[in-house]
Amino acid sequence: MTSADLTANCREQALDWLLRLQQAPHDQALREQFEQWLAGEPAHAEAYRKAERLWRLSGQLAPATAERWPTPAEVVQLPVRRKTPRRWWLGAAAAACVMLALAPSLSLRLEADYRTAQGETREVTLADGSVVQMDSDTAIAVDYSASQRDVRLLAGQAFFEVVTDKTKPFHVRADGVRVTVTGTAFNVVLRPGRVGVDVQHGSVRVEDSAQVLAAALTAGQRLRYRDGQAQVSGFAPSQAAPWRQGQLIADDQPIAELVQELANYLPAELLLRDDTLGAKRVTGVYDLRKPEAALRAVIRPHGGEVRSYGPWLMVLSRP
Repeated sequence: MTSADLTANCREQALDWLLRLQQAPHDQALREQFEQWLAGEPAHAEAYRKAERLWRLSGQLAPATAERWPTPAEVVQLPVRRKTPRRWWLGAAAAACVMLALAPSLSLRLEADYRTAQGETREVTLADGSVVQMDSDTAIAVDYSASQRDVRLLAGQAFFEVVTDKTKPFHVRADGVRVTVTGTAFNVVLRPGRVGVDVQHGSVRVEDSAQVLAAALTAGQRLRYRDGQAQVSGFAPSQAAPWRQGQLIADDQPIAELVQELANYLPAELLLRDDTLGAKRVTGVYDLRKPEAALRAVIRPHGGEVRSYGPWLMVLSRP
């Protein structure tokens, strides 16, 4: 898992603890569990401190946690319309979700040569005539020179149709994984903690900094790479990058993985609060043009429900 993944995990955990403590401020057992989590890693305390600071900027901080981080003198309190007593923390949580997501978004803006917004797809023709189709919430950086053709996938997923040039191999880099081709069509997906490569035609070589993961991944083969381990399986080449047809195809995949996929099509932060639900496996075809309906269709057969708190936060759990 990369440092970016660890940061994202800490951010999600910190938000989850904020929600739980606001819902049950007098639960001593919950408070003790929280203190154990907080002391477990230095990154936990830092993530929680930032989450509470952002929460405070929304104008509302519950007494249950206010004593831990006194307001710095330089923080300007913003005027905020108060919520009703029962629901004030929902608006604050939504504000925290949005602000916690800003830092990685700003970083992508600085690095990317091309990027898509949520719900947007885009086709880019590169200098050599190779074509990149970019999915929703995707960013790439391009580095062409006299001796190389390099593209970095910074976020999301993209389908590449590469013009053959044996003198200048084409490389796609995604979180430490490098895909090398001369001329072929393939999809690369980058999600927290994992990278995937699907080949529609031709062949590619896949490696990381330590080893060759696949010397020749050919048409109808896909590679999934997670935690230093690579797994190769088969699929119908016509199903390469089904997102281009507005489809999400799940083949015995865990719900947690599908939630990661659907998060790229929804403006809300998705918070999966049930590990057992996340581990359930699903097979089906879902409509990406209706991502919220797809999300509900994924979890409902396993007793899951989606609670929306405004446009910025969706909590997934079982009753």
